This record gives sequence, C-alpha cells and structure tokens, in this order.
Amino acid sequence: MTAATAAPVQRRGIVPAIVAGGLTAATCDFIAAMLIYHLPALTVGKAVARGWFGREKAMTGGLDVSIIGIVSHYSILLVAAAIFVFASLRFPILRRRAAVAGILFGLCIYVVMHFVVLPLSAAGPGNPKGVQLVEELLGHMFVIGLPIALWARKFLGTN
Repeated sequence: MTAATAAPVQRRGIVPAIVAGGLTAATCDFIAAMLIYHLPALTVGKAVARGWFGREKAMTGGLDVSIIGIVSHYSILLVAAAIFVFASLRFPILRRRAAVAGILFGLCIYVVMHFVVLPLSAAGPGNPKGVQLVEELLGHMFVIGLPIALWARKFLGTN
C-alpha cells in the first residue's frame, strides 16, 4: 500500500473505529458497574443521570431518567473514542503502541471525569477511596481506554 492509498483506507476506518471503540468501552464499563456494585441496569443508568439531575432526583426518577443516564454514558464514551481516533491519526504511535496508549488514555479519561466533569455536574465531585478507587482506575484503564485504542488500531492500522 502506498502513502497515496493509505489515507483513503484510514478515512474509511474512522467511523467504524469510533463506533466500535465507543460502544465496546461503554458496554463493558456499564456491565462492570452492574457486576461490581450489584445493581440492575436501570439503577446504573440513574447513577449516571445524577450528573444531570443531582443525586436524589436521579435515584428517585423513573425509566426516563435511567434512559437519559444510559444515553449519556454511551455518548460520553463515543466522544472519548472519537478523541482517541483523531489523536491517533495525528500521532500514529498511539496505534502502534495501542496497549500502552489505551491504558494511559483510560487514566486520562478518569482524571477528566473525576476532576472536571463530575465537579461541574449536578452530581458534584466523587471521592472514591480504597478498593473502589482501584476498581475505577483499573476499569478506566482496561475496560475503557484499552478497547478504544485496540479498535482504533484494528480499523486504522499502525502506520
């Protein structure tokens, strides 16, 4: 493959990389939250919706609140996947070293979510400690960042 044909091939892989990475990360993270916290899916959705409605209103809300939380969760991770995919087009090393880049990207997502997004949301800042902090860090590294990077590498290659 020449440099002239590599660009169109990469462009065709952008949307699949974003969709596969974002949906995989969101689904795996959602399932992990259900398993770790022993919660049904609709309750996890409400937990995410706390960012929009605040803790009390979200947790006492109905199906509509759960759906808003679930859609928000998937939207956030599709945006995160898009950020990684576009960054990896500018810096191909992110795809060549997908495992390391994905793990580090997961940590970046954790930092942005916990130190920027949550404090600015209606949920307010979270303060995980001990085992919960370790679970959240590992989850962001291996359940969110890594799949996003691996899908980017699969659809965009390593060049």
